[in-house]
Amino acid sequence: MFSFQTLRRTGMVLGTLYYHASPSRRRVAEKNAELIGVSDPKSVAKNSFRHSFATFAEALYSHRLDREFAKNIEIENLAGDSLSDAKGDFLITAHIGCWELAAVAFTEIFDRKVAVIGRKMKDAKVNEFLVAQRETDKVLHISHRSVAEKVPECLDSGISVGALLDHSAVQKDSIFVPFFGHNTTFIKGIPMLTVRKEVRIIPAFLIRTEKTYKLVVYPAIEPDKSLKPKERIYDIARRVNMVYEEIIRRYPDQWYLLHKRFKKIMHPDGTVTDTFYK
Repeated sequence: MFSFQTLRRTGMVLGTLYYHASPSRRRVAEKNAELIGVSDPKSVAKNSFRHSFATFAEALYSHRLDREFAKNIEIENLAGDSLSDAKGDFLITAHIGCWELAAVAFTEIFDRKVAVIGRKMKDAKVNEFLVAQRETDKVLHISHRSVAEKVPECLDSGISVGALLDHSAVQKDSIFVPFFGHNTTFIKGIPMLTVRKEVRIIPAFLIRTEKTYKLVVYPAIEPDKSLKPKERIYDIARRVNMVYEEIIRRYPDQWYLLHKRFKKIMHPDGTVTDTFYK
């Protein structure tokens, strides 16, 4: 029942309260802020709590974010005219700005259908609620457990597939790729499918502004056919991380610093450690 601005303010207040109430999460956020090289880790970490909880609250506005609302969203389109070419591709974002509404905003602005990949929650009622919030007439929801079957179907049908690739991943499902100077895990599934299906990746981020948002769309990332298949996969992941670094440096306090992003680090001698958060 809340207005958009009331939802945002409520989230900001809750984020501030949680910052003070959770010293363990606060330490993680401050360590992440240090690792990405900000000058004032404590201030950035505190603002990250506020922005993250604003995102959770604003997500409840998803079914009211229509074409009229989208007209007020500023667009920084670095991809040029390529977005008018509607075809199956990957739309990736990060846990930055309002990632929960990024797919909805993208579909309203560019009139594209998107299927978003989300982790299935253990609690059935919680999962049902989250799926209901994320789905609209233009946004479909794909459980991470049915990615192998559903994602190729969407791509072949000309539907963009949205995903977030900036979280730490299980080592067996990952490759190690540089990120802010640290050789850390990157989920390899989408780079592998990008190479196998010969599709492009469009990086897009919905950044929070004072009253609404700015949608920042980067140039498409496509497989480099001059490289061998395994090299293409690594190259895709490396270029995605480069885009992530660029947008996070611009808006560090809007990145979800509460998560242990650098859990596993591979050193030059090939050993893997997880010492940053101890």
